[in-house]
Formats: sequence, C-alpha cells, structure tokens
Amino acid sequence: MQPTRQHNQLHAVAQQLVRISSVAAEIYQDQMDLIGHFTAQNMFRIDPILHRVELLNGLFSLEFYPPKSHTHLIETHFEFAGQLQEAFEDFFLHDLHFLTGDLKPQHSLFLRNQAQLLRQLILQQAYLWVDGAARVKQLLLHIDAMQAQILDQALMQADDQYQPVLTKFVQQGQPIPEDVLTALSTLCALEFVEGETFLPVQALMLSYDDFCFSAAEFLPKAMYRILSISFPERFNLQDLIDHQDDIRLLYRHAVEQSHLLGFVRLMHREVWQRSDALAKPHFLKSCPLIWQKKVAKLPLFDYPRAVNWLFKQSAQVLDWLSLNMQHTSVRVAVTALSFVDCSQIHPRIILATLQYFQYASARLFIQSCDHFALQHQWFEHQHNSRVVQKGQRQSLEDPRISISPSILYLDEWMNLLAIVSAQDELQVKQVYARLSRVMQAYMLHLHKVTAELPAELMQFIHPESQQSRDFMHCLRRHQLTLEQFRQLFYLKAGPVRESVFDAYVRDYLVDYFNEKNYTPKNVSWSSIFQRAVRWHHEVHKAEILAKLKKQLNISHWPPVSLQGRTQYLGWCFEELNSLDRIIQESRSFHHCLAVSYSQKIIEGEYVAFHMSSPCYRQSLTLGCHLLDGQLRFDQLEYPNNHKAEQLLVNIAEQFIQWLNSRLKQDPSAGTL
Repeated sequence: MQPTRQHNQLHAVAQQLVRISSVAAEIYQDQMDLIGHFTAQNMFRIDPILHRVELLNGLFSLEFYPPKSHTHLIETHFEFAGQLQEAFEDFFLHDLHFLTGDLKPQHSLFLRNQAQLLRQLILQQAYLWVDGAARVKQLLLHIDAMQAQILDQALMQADDQYQPVLTKFVQQGQPIPEDVLTALSTLCALEFVEGETFLPVQALMLSYDDFCFSAAEFLPKAMYRILSISFPERFNLQDLIDHQDDIRLLYRHAVEQSHLLGFVRLMHREVWQRSDALAKPHFLKSCPLIWQKKVAKLPLFDYPRAVNWLFKQSAQVLDWLSLNMQHTSVRVAVTALSFVDCSQIHPRIILATLQYFQYASARLFIQSCDHFALQHQWFEHQHNSRVVQKGQRQSLEDPRISISPSILYLDEWMNLLAIVSAQDELQVKQVYARLSRVMQAYMLHLHKVTAELPAELMQFIHPESQQSRDFMHCLRRHQLTLEQFRQLFYLKAGPVRESVFDAYVRDYLVDYFNEKNYTPKNVSWSSIFQRAVRWHHEVHKAEILAKLKKQLNISHWPPVSLQGRTQYLGWCFEELNSLDRIIQESRSFHHCLAVSYSQKIIEGEYVAFHMSSPCYRQSLTLGCHLLDGQLRFDQLEYPNNHKAEQLLVNIAEQFIQWLNSRLKQDPSAGTL
C-alpha cells in the first residue's frame, strides 16, 4: 500500500479497522472528543464588545486592547496541553488576511485552497495530539489472525497491488515492511474514517470568507481605522503586531479626528506624536518638516475656505483625497467644490464628482486663469516676480519662468492666482466660478437620479464599486435588477446613450469653456450633455468627412433616382448622394455605411436610401447593389444593424422593381 493512496479508497478500510478493533475505535473517539464538535459555524466566533475572537470553537483565542488599557495591543492564545501550537499560530497570523479596501469577492479556488489547508491542519494536529500514528503501529504489531485477514481483504479491495502482509506477519512471522506500516499508521485519522463528511470544505469556505471581511467587528474602532489607512487593501495579524508602535502614535488622532486620519500618510512619522498634527494651519503651509516631499512643494491648499470644506467631509471622501493629493489637479478640484454647498449631498456623490473631475479640473482651471490673466494683467502684477507670459521677450538674466495655458504649468498658474488674489476670496471665486458650476451640475445630477435609491445602495453608484461582494446581495434585497440600477446613470439623447461616469461629456468641457466665457449658475448636466452630443456629432462628422474627402476627392454626386427623394406606397425613399448625408445616416443609425460603402457608392457600384413613413416610428436604411444600371436588393436595417421584418423588405423590393422600370426607360439615370 502506497501512502499516497486516495482518501476515498482508504475510507472503507479505515471504517473496517474501527469496527474490528477496540483500540482503533478508542483512537477515533479520542479525536472526536477533541474536535468532533467543530463545525463551519463555530470556527470563528466574534465578541465585538470584548474585542475577542474564539477560534476552532474556543480552542484558541485572540484578544485586542486599546493602547492605554493594556501592555500589548493583541494577545494570542495558541496553547494546547501546555504547548504552543506553532502551526495554528502561523496560519492565523500569516496566512489569513483581513480585507479592508479590496472588497471584491475572493476567488473560489483561493477560498477552497485556504479552507482545505485549515481543515487538513485541524485533522493532522488532532491525530498528533492523540498520538494516533504510534498507537496504530502498536495495534498492527499485536493484531490477531482474524483481524489481519479482514483488514488484508479490505486493503486488497482498495488496492489490487496490495499483498496480504498482515496475514503473513501473524501466520508466518514475516515483518511488515516499514513503508507499509508507516502508510497504515494514518488509517485511524478522521480524514480517513469520516471522509469528507467531517467539516465539509464548502461550508468552511463560506465561514472563512466571512471571517476575512470581519476585522471591523472585532477590532477596537480606532485600531481598525488605523489599519485600514496603513493597509488600504488587506492586512494579516502579524502586520498588526509589527505596527503596534505606529498604532500607539496614531490612536489619539484616530479617536479625535478619525475622518482626517488618511492625511498622516503624507506626513513624516515624527509628526504623528504631536497633538496638533492634523490642525488646519498645517494644510495651508508648505512645510517640509511636516509634509513629505511628494506634497510639500506647494501648500496643500492656498485658501482657508478649501480647508474648512475639507474638514467637513466624510472619511470616505478624505481617504481618497489623501491618496491622490500629490496630484495638483485634485487640489484644484477640491478648491472648486469648496465654493459649492455640499451639506445635503451624499459623500459617495461628492467622491464621484471629485473622481470625475480629478484630471479635467486642471485644464479647465488653467483656461479660466488664462482668460482672467489677460483681462486683468496678472503678469504685470507688482508682486509677480516668478512667471512671465510665454512669447514675451526676456533677457538672459531674467529668472522668471515663461508659462503658457498648458497643464505643464499648473503649479505656476496656481501660485500666480494666489499672488494676485492676495487672499481675496471674491477674486478666487470668480476664477473658479465656471469650474465650480459644472462640477455642481454633475453633482446635482447624481443627487437627483439617486434621490429614491435606498441608502444601502448609494455605496455602489460608481461602476468600480459594483465589483464588491455585497453589491448583488443588496440589489436582491431591494428587488432591483442590475440593468434597472444601471439605467439610472445613463444620459440619453435620441440614439445616443452614455454613462454619466464615462468621459463623453468631460471630453467636451474644454470646448464648452472656449465657446462662451460665462456659465450660468443654474446650468444642468443634462443641458451640457445635449451640447456635448452635438459637439461629438460635429467632431466625428468632420473626422470622417476629412478622411473620406482625402480618399475619394468628391463630396456630392447626382442621384441615381434623378429626383433624390421619391414617394412610393406611403413611404419616402431619400437617396443618400452626399458624404454629409451618408455620415449623418451612419451616426444616427450606428452602422458602417459611411466607412464601408462610401467608395462603392461614389464609384457607382452601390446605392443607399433613407426609408421613412409617417406611419412608422423608426426609419430604415436601404442598401442596393447597382449592376448594369439596375438596382439589386442587398439589405434593409433599423438602427444598430437590426434587420427589418419581411413585410418592409417586400415593400423595399417592390420600390426597387418600380425604380428599375423607370431606369430602363431612362438608362442615363442609372449612371454617374
């Protein structure tokens, strides 16, 4: 018998041994007394009041303490029979990770592997605790003839290569081979006797998965807050042990100013011990003794208003900001939003607004600065000694930086505004007004479309957050389908449908700012979207038109049908005989007519018609081959390449026959 024999083959042998041997039955019972009461439900028990976790039905435990109440922040109890169980300690301190920011479902293969590891560890250790292997070896060395014969028969049924070594040992005195004796010494282990029925892996997977997301339940609130900042995705208990000094330094801040705690990541560690580490003045100073190099070049914010707004926000918003504050464009977005009343807006909507504008805000801000700089002679300001408008002549000794309205000079534009405004909030507000109003329009649009949404679902409005393991459960609880939920966040205009989180409108904003120098206070995101649709239409049309004109050198040609627009059986057939019209049809119908058929149409090989009727809500595109001056039906489609029903195909074919009869009467009509 090889020691690698599959468990299911040894299951019957193990059960037979327990039935025929009182010693084997005693070994089995000793294990059951130790771990037989283990279930997936009592593997991990949490006491949120005492901050205590009982593992393996109370066999081991973990206890957590605030810094001032105890010497150690965590006490682990992994002793059994007076000895430290290092294998269990290693598993629970190193292998098991608690999720903080990474809330996506854990992969089933990973969970299965972890559950199997834990189950195997429990079974192996239980067998060691009862000294099962040594006891089984002694049992086999003192087995009687009847037991040997029964056991050999069971082993031969499990493995046809097995030789009856036990019978030969009892009857003839032949020694049992050492490798066989070692392999058989595991027979009384629960993994063989009970098989897969003991601690089923599937149930253990679910329990293990829940425990991985439970750190906020058993850790003191401030301690969990610190760990979630220090480990934005996940941590294990060894990480907690290694970072006890950091936790002690930050604990006071986590209790008193929990929502601002993310900003300690941008500070030098020596600052953490200061009681005023998160005081407002620090956010208005460029102090390399406080802030790390990546954010210390400029003050985090130039204006008290922005800092006051910051201190009112939730941890959810501020955690994201602290992770992205090294990007100056994020500071611009915060300053712009500080001029907007956000007091009634859900934090998730505020965060979504900041994320949407985190890069675009810089370009829009620079556009406004450039406009005001030219209008109010910023570059000639008496306190401006650092920058000069690009294009102005400079001497070689002039130390000033030459800047243009480019994102490359964002820091310089922010500094110039701070100089010329001299803390004049009204002037700053004027520069930020247009950006503030479009950000407000976006924020209010999200606020409006989510007004009836259950509070629990607000955390999932952004597409990225919908990867969370809880998202689909929440939808089912509120009897919503995924499509119904996502429909809330679409902007629609005719055939155009775009997600409010996509860049469709944002791409237009630079041109929107260029089109007009004023943005009304009550501008809505829907109205900006309507303008964006027209802008995208013109941009796309211009791109295709330029490409086709370059390729085809013609933009308009005589219609094959002479009139160009023909009435037939209550239908209007408009021949598409210009690039403008073909591009418009392709855009409206979302098909490839312009790209794939323009050249064939110009070369007289293909003809396309726009087919419409006052009795039908939707129009169609009719495509025909042109062979020897006669039209041949090719395709008839609704928008998005949906095929027309046979009734309309019949009408189109009748029209083609009628038109062909006219073309025969006037052959010149069928040529270009």
